[in-house]
Amino acid sequence: GQLMMPALSWQCNAASKQVQQLRQMGAEESVGRVEERFILPKLMWALSQAPTMRKSVAQVMTTGDWIATMLTGKARLSTSDALSNGLLLQQNKKLAESVMRDAKLNPAWFPAVIQSGRAVGKVSPKAFDGGEKTWATLQERLKGCQVVSGLGDNHATGVGCGLEEDDFQTVVISAGTSGTINRVCRAQVPLAGNAACFEYYKNRLLLMMLADCCKWYDRFVARDAAKYANRLGDLNDLAAKANLTKVRRVLHRGGKEKYPPSWDKMTLGERVASTQLSIRLELLLLVRAMLEETPGTEKAVTRFVLTGGLSQSPFFQQVFQAGARILVPKAKVVISARKGRLRYQTAAYGALLNAMRPEQPHAATKLCPTATASRADAETRKALTYLLESFGL
Repeated sequence: GQLMMPALSWQCNAASKQVQQLRQMGAEESVGRVEERFILPKLMWALSQAPTMRKSVAQVMTTGDWIATMLTGKARLSTSDALSNGLLLQQNKKLAESVMRDAKLNPAWFPAVIQSGRAVGKVSPKAFDGGEKTWATLQERLKGCQVVSGLGDNHATGVGCGLEEDDFQTVVISAGTSGTINRVCRAQVPLAGNAACFEYYKNRLLLMMLADCCKWYDRFVARDAAKYANRLGDLNDLAAKANLTKVRRVLHRGGKEKYPPSWDKMTLGERVASTQLSIRLELLLLVRAMLEETPGTEKAVTRFVLTGGLSQSPFFQQVFQAGARILVPKAKVVISARKGRLRYQTAAYGALLNAMRPEQPHAATKLCPTATASRADAETRKALTYLLESFGL
């Protein structure tokens, strides 16, 4: 039968032994960094737990590829997820057959590789006949629709933020549950080695992450401003009116906050401003690291795009504007102006844009509008610049 490895994700930590084996055999020189959650070591682990399964495995693929197979009858391995799971050679995106053989895996288990964003085929009721009414109903409903090879989640998030595959001038900062910093670079550009790397169609997506972002802010609201939980706009107003001479940095280490000694004597507005500025500072420090990730090319960055729930705060935007000008003096800072239910669901939105790609490869230009970020007056900008520089930016 077909084996979908993401279904084993809950066991990914158990694959540490297999990761060590792959590293010892030099696999990372071909497929890139290998981690426990990747399909390659998970498959090795699964077969070590049930050796007899080898005789019954027909194909191995990701969940998205399996769904495409069930709808179209064509089995393909999409490059975005496969490259991020140790299954393809980083240099040319071909199946890592020699690595698989060394790991005692059969390369024939894997379908033909297809570039993400390309058409797999059209939905057909004849694609799968397993006697399951659900599939038959879905196939009939989608009959004639084109299925496009899917994306990994980070790739999809970048697409959903409006990043074009050849846009090397833009950095996207998403202040959501987790804070993420993304940019696109050419596949062969030398890197410093601190960013996570993913496919971005023919190029490469770089990712740095602040594990806590809105989560950090939610903890602050629950601790200091519980009655404003459903009135976050009012907190943003308080931050905008805060006395910046009283603002302090909130330290954030190991997923926990350390508040300054004067915290309880500060007004609520000063605490809101301190928290928002501190979160933005951590994101700006990651932006600085991202610019240093591609030595010699940081001058190419001319534009920053803010998205995510916290980015709606005008004070948050003003802090970033000041910080961005420290890092890239002439940079343009804009904010996502997308509306609707998928406003912050960037991965889902990216999947939709990817589905449009065969016929509208540049749909993101029209469907991911931006607006100019809030700008502080000259005096406020000077104060924010001083605070950010004194806090380490």
